[in-house]
Amino acid sequence: MNFKTILKSSVAASALFALAAPVSTTAIAADDSFSTGAKTNLVMSGQVSRVIMHADDGNSSRTFFTGPGGGGGIRIRWIASGTLSDSVTAGAVAELNMPEDNTDGGATLSSTNIGDGGTDGATVSDDTWDLRHQYVWVNHKTMGKVSLGNTSVATDGIGANSGRKHGRGIRFVNTVGGTDSIIAANTVSATFSDLDIGRANNIRYDSVNFGGTSVRFSLWDSRGFDASLRYAGKTGAVAIDGKVGYVEQSASSASTNFTLMGSLSLTHDSGLSVKGGAAKRNYAGAASKTDTASQQGGVDDPYVYSIDLGYSMPKLVSVGATKFNFIYQNSNNVVRDAHEAVSYLVQASQSFDAIGASMVLSYQNFALDGTNITTVGTEVTQTYRDIDVIALQTTFNF
Repeated sequence: MNFKTILKSSVAASALFALAAPVSTTAIAADDSFSTGAKTNLVMSGQVSRVIMHADDGNSSRTFFTGPGGGGGIRIRWIASGTLSDSVTAGAVAELNMPEDNTDGGATLSSTNIGDGGTDGATVSDDTWDLRHQYVWVNHKTMGKVSLGNTSVATDGIGANSGRKHGRGIRFVNTVGGTDSIIAANTVSATFSDLDIGRANNIRYDSVNFGGTSVRFSLWDSRGFDASLRYAGKTGAVAIDGKVGYVEQSASSASTNFTLMGSLSLTHDSGLSVKGGAAKRNYAGAASKTDTASQQGGVDDPYVYSIDLGYSMPKLVSVGATKFNFIYQNSNNVVRDAHEAVSYLVQASQSFDAIGASMVLSYQNFALDGTNITTVGTEVTQTYRDIDVIALQTTFNF
């Protein structure tokens, strides 16, 4: 072993590193976040989530290995923030859904003909990067916060539970006439809804909190707008969280006038909780049954509601909180006129605080009933087999 050669190499490497280090504009701060300046920090986080799911549509069944319902099983985000003054902070957020193998929505038992997936089923992978959030913001301690870009609108998530946990791509089996068949549009994803706008390219204002009350307002680049009123407080041993919202879409949609939504959540110090949510959409033009000239294509205004009963046990096990939920959801006229979709969900979740992980075991039953308008004034009763889904979801946050 030539110690002189090793020593010379080490000195040369150290010198090269010393020369290169000042060039870097990003350094690791003491808290493991990224610092890009004296008052600017960049924090990176995300999640990986996978699901083992067994689905049965009453005709076929299969066990799938997928991402979670609704996409976003693998997610990464960057949050930048800085201080302008004692009262003003500003920042930016970028969040992406990464490509995902075997999506929940692509896990199907039948597509256009009954059993065409058979017991082998079918899966679809998503090879694209999807934008979730991309916006800048500025916040004043007494005047509120303004956000600009692609992010949640003012009413995002304030209404009913969507009823779609897992199995979004499974289609209901139609049993009319004693022969099983498939109506391709009748997936779990299409028949259940929260009537939520979710995210859009918008400018949003969030007020400061006045005695537990706050407001949000957003204007979208598609000319729609929405607003919400929120209250969060506590009376004795009960925490109260209430929200109501209005979504105006008449200028941005030929088929929708507006949507009303809201929810109320009560949580007791004992861990018991109850939450109710609802939403109703007002259709316009040819989409609405009030337009008698096009009743065959029109539908009654859709409305949805849900009830969530929960019980949280923070000290059942030492690794983290344990929670149990029973969720009922009812969606009416969402996929077709006079169709009622009902779901029952029972789940148990366990947090693992030390590693930022969680596991959720769930069982959900989906049911659909209704009529189908074949010609104006003529309706045919539709009956469908129930869909059952058992799933185990594991999520690791980083």
